[in-house]
Amino acid sequence: MSDASRQRLLDAAEVYALHAVSEAEHAEIENDLRSVDDTARVQFNILVSEIQETLALVSVLDAVEPPAELRTRVLDEIPNTPQAAPTPREKSNVTSMAGHRERRKSKWRTTVMAAAAAVVVAVGGVVVATQVLQNEPTPTQAEQIVAAPDAREAVAEFPGGGTATVSYSRESDSVVVKLDGVPAPEPGKDYQMWFVDGTPRSVGLVTADQLSGDGDTVIDGMGASTNFAFSLEPAGGSPQPTEVLTMVSLTA
Repeated sequence: MSDASRQRLLDAAEVYALHAVSEAEHAEIENDLRSVDDTARVQFNILVSEIQETLALVSVLDAVEPPAELRTRVLDEIPNTPQAAPTPREKSNVTSMAGHRERRKSKWRTTVMAAAAAVVVAVGGVVVATQVLQNEPTPTQAEQIVAAPDAREAVAEFPGGGTATVSYSRESDSVVVKLDGVPAPEPGKDYQMWFVDGTPRSVGLVTADQLSGDGDTVIDGMGASTNFAFSLEPAGGSPQPTEVLTMVSLTA
């Protein structure tokens, strides 16, 4: 799919999230979703989720219980209210998807951001105005993998303490590694990571940044691997693991 077509799909995320499309337009979007790459598909799903969550939050916080007597008053007034004659059918206010796309950056974004900015949250008796929606950042590669439809997660414990969380997606052909509380290896040693499918395949040494828990590490080339392992090796690593410390299973 071309860049223009991919952008057209992302532009349609907002009207799709609002269910403001016809059956034909809905089918067109679904067809585009099947033809784009994983990155564009994940970006689309994230946009739709963010829009729906924001509107749900605004609706919940904006809801007010009507007075108990309101229903009675309305019913009492019905017999005394004159009924207007039917008026000629007005022009439909349903806008085509093309029209929604044209006005996307002006009307829709301005309206939603204004509504989100007006959301108030009570915290400890203090009412705090909070802006829920900012300019949408582009998801990182790690976020896209974790948000993939087939994404899974496994946790391994290190013998010396700490854990390794491995999130993975077969469609993305990648894993995301996050270390938490894992101690540094003894002097003259390194932790090494491996994809395992028959013969272990090295994917590099654990860095100091990984040990500090500073961000996630994306490792591509998962292939048909069934396990992801960590070993303790001489400084600089080994061609094959010599002391496997822990391992997670990469199920289908």
